[in-house]
Amino acid sequence: MSTSSESPAPTSMAERRTSERDRSDRDRDRSDRDRPGATLAEAAAPKTPTIVLPAATTTGIWLPGARDPHRGYIATSPVREAAAAGFDILADQLPPVPLTADRSEGRWGADAIGRAVGLLTELHVDCTSYGWRLTSSAGKDERLEDSALIEAFDAIAEYCQARPGQVQISLPGPWTLVTALSLSSGARVLGDHGARRDVVQAYAYGIAAFTDRIASLGMQPTVRLVESRLTPVLTGTWPTVSGWASLPAISEAQVWAALESTLRHLPPTVLALPNLDPLHLQGKEIPAAEAVRRTGARSVSVPLDSLRPHSWEQLAILAEAGLGTWIHLPSSAGGRPDAVNHWCERIRTPWSRIGMGVASLREFGIIAGPELPMTYPPLLEDQQGIGPETNRGTMTIAAGLRRALEEIE
Repeated sequence: MSTSSESPAPTSMAERRTSERDRSDRDRDRSDRDRPGATLAEAAAPKTPTIVLPAATTTGIWLPGARDPHRGYIATSPVREAAAAGFDILADQLPPVPLTADRSEGRWGADAIGRAVGLLTELHVDCTSYGWRLTSSAGKDERLEDSALIEAFDAIAEYCQARPGQVQISLPGPWTLVTALSLSSGARVLGDHGARRDVVQAYAYGIAAFTDRIASLGMQPTVRLVESRLTPVLTGTWPTVSGWASLPAISEAQVWAALESTLRHLPPTVLALPNLDPLHLQGKEIPAAEAVRRTGARSVSVPLDSLRPHSWEQLAILAEAGLGTWIHLPSSAGGRPDAVNHWCERIRTPWSRIGMGVASLREFGIIAGPELPMTYPPLLEDQQGIGPETNRGTMTIAAGLRRALEEIE
């Protein structure tokens, strides 16, 4: 797996404007149709996106959880129900939020790590009392999850009706996945160089194959990688299995190389971080913008609630460098009667305070809803008040906020 530190040249903010993208897409489609010798299949094939569009024109999907074997007839399975409900929401052209089926009787495909391990190529994983571990062969649960994934693709093909436009696949980042896995001996994968390398490579290839299959259904997949554990990996504060000690820090070179190598295999990707705080490594302070650039990411997402004055400055540096900038709204975003105006001011005021022109806010992407479910239960859990209608309301607020940002003069 290549670990070159070279990254593609950033795209300017002006080049990312929606009108220019739409015009170039139309011209490309026209040239493809007019090209001598172009077949009907080539003309009809979905275009691979080169950038992640802002949230107002992006939809989101999270594959449903596994079918409950006690539900019987396939038409009543959570997979089909989730696909039907999910694409009903996505039909409104609302911003992306991960979607999953309802409770799956504790099946390990119901959370984000469970979904991620199901994408590892040529590696096998089992769920034990102390968490996830690598195994030498596929067990019963893994085979059942593979079967459920096939069923999920069938349901998506049935309900998506060859939807045009982008869909965003939300998944844990490679280092988040590495921290969640153990070797068959029980030792952490994070502490084994060869195991880390194998997991990162298998995950990159698995996501690439996954998005290729989504593309084969007529959609244009983009990826959102949620990296919530970079700081403990880099600073050597991730605990051992016993919890009484910490694993050694992974060098910055290895962390950046693995992220860059993963991103190189994927379609356009948003790197989701928990904050834009500086990293303190070996007595040095590395600004967040520099750390993000080292990953080779082309777009970055951060929660609005995590942004402090210095964080807005780092976000401005990234925006001026041509990276796509996304703001993640809290789950309660739609709870206020003046929600759109409220969140618009929450973004415009600090952005203006650091000297940035408000017109540049038109380039911001907005993502809605809760983060990935890193543990069971899955996101759409009615007992917690996070059901499809709640997500629909949150996404509606986010779509309204995107329109308000686009209209700022």
